Amino acid sequence: IRNDNSSRFGKFIEMSFRARDGALFGATIDVYLLEKVRLVSVNPGERNYHVFYEVLSPRRGDGSGGMTTDERRRYMLTRGRPGSSSDAPCTVRDFKMTSVSGTFDRRDGVDDADTYGE
Repeated sequence: IRNDNSSRFGKFIEMSFRARDGALFGATIDVYLLEKVRLVSVNPGERNYHVFYEVLSPRRGDGSGGMTTDERRRYMLTRGRPGSSSDAPCTVRDFKMTSVSGTFDRRDGVDDADTYGE
């Protein structure tokens, strides 16, 4: 389940006012993560670490989708040893926390390859 409005995220709003008349003349909003680690298990039918499903989504022929082969090599997301010539990409099935629930597709029908890079 993906909750883009999760309570794990916070916003800090800084507003600036003119001293002479108190009028608002600027503002900034910073978004930050409140919790860095929270996941202890994944229930059947659920997904966590959504960004990993997007990063590991298959690269399409038109160049869209997950990471390129060079990016996967750089972050050691290929099945070969570092420095080897094996470029077989890792998938979400290769990692415990993205495969333990057995759920690989989003329930809302959105393709992870479409949301990669947003």
